[in-house]
Amino acid sequence: MSCRKQLRWLLWLLVETAAQELQCEVQNCLPPDSTQNPQICYKRTATTQRLGARSYSTCPSATPYCSFCHADPPCESRCQASPPELRPPGAECYYDADCAGPFARCLQRMCRRALLTHQACDANDANDLCVTGQRICFRGRCLGLSTGSPCSAHVEGADIECNHGWYCFLGVCTPQLPAGHSCTGLHPDECLHGYGCNLAVERPRCIREYSLTVGETSSTGKLCMTNHVNPVRKECAQLPELELEYGRPLVSGRDCLQDGECPRTDTSIGQCLCKQWWEGQGQPGFCELSVAQPWRPAFRRFWEAATYCHHNWTPERCAAELGLEEVLAQVQLDRAQLSADPTEIQSCAADLLTIFAPDAARLRGLPILPLGIALSRAFAS
Repeated sequence: MSCRKQLRWLLWLLVETAAQELQCEVQNCLPPDSTQNPQICYKRTATTQRLGARSYSTCPSATPYCSFCHADPPCESRCQASPPELRPPGAECYYDADCAGPFARCLQRMCRRALLTHQACDANDANDLCVTGQRICFRGRCLGLSTGSPCSAHVEGADIECNHGWYCFLGVCTPQLPAGHSCTGLHPDECLHGYGCNLAVERPRCIREYSLTVGETSSTGKLCMTNHVNPVRKECAQLPELELEYGRPLVSGRDCLQDGECPRTDTSIGQCLCKQWWEGQGQPGFCELSVAQPWRPAFRRFWEAATYCHHNWTPERCAAELGLEEVLAQVQLDRAQLSADPTEIQSCAADLLTIFAPDAARLRGLPILPLGIALSRAFAS
């Protein structure tokens, strides 16, 4: 094996096996309290020496509505008789959550649609603001930066300043590589959206995700039809059977702090994910060994449509832009139904915690990720 190939493989191995300890917030139910009117229904404590906590309470029938507080923690919300009144674009506001719409933000105390690179926009609408890239609306799209333009990391993603089909590499916007092109694997989005760099072959090249058959060489499961790669043979393979003891899984669903604590029987590593409900006892995570199959109809439809989205958009933003909110909700529902999470959301929080909501991911300790990273984590082996 050449030194260059060894270096590429070592880089991939370091990325794949890097241990990242979970950071999950505590969640619990507030004790009954009839001394306050209106009563507190949601409370979030600040993070100090340990992780913060989120607490919930069921509202009485007379004041049945509760929402997350908008201020930085510590903060609290109270029960109210009617749902929060969201304000249209152009209205005065104080918080982003005051504004209606999937892309709404409170900018300069006015509700606006904060649009990212490549989103549809109306140059004649003062409430449509392009907030990344060149920050202008050109021919109905928020214009990004092109080849050679200086770029830098952004809160929405490392490449969001660059045009759709470009990524930020070594400080400048660079075109993504097409199918079959040679690649290095030095950037996770080096290849076009929906493709990945196969580092396990003699000459690494960009391959369509979920296209390789069982037995073909692959450096990552997301290039395989089965969504799983055997790490010993470096080949696409079927997901191994769970290891059982007295009919119960030994690893799947057990407590963990990092991915390395979740080995499969073929020595591949599962995911250590935040429990949907963790009250502080035991470890905050559980081992997820199964992989939601990419041929499931909802995932396949959303994954194919997502090529029209910038790879640094969140799945929620992509779904709202394409009108696929129900499809993404089904993707996440499919994932939840297959999950080995041993916990259940308590009744005090059932109305506030939903499957399809950005805040639901934050409440589980999961970051709101760029589209490509979110999909690969959700379905990667």
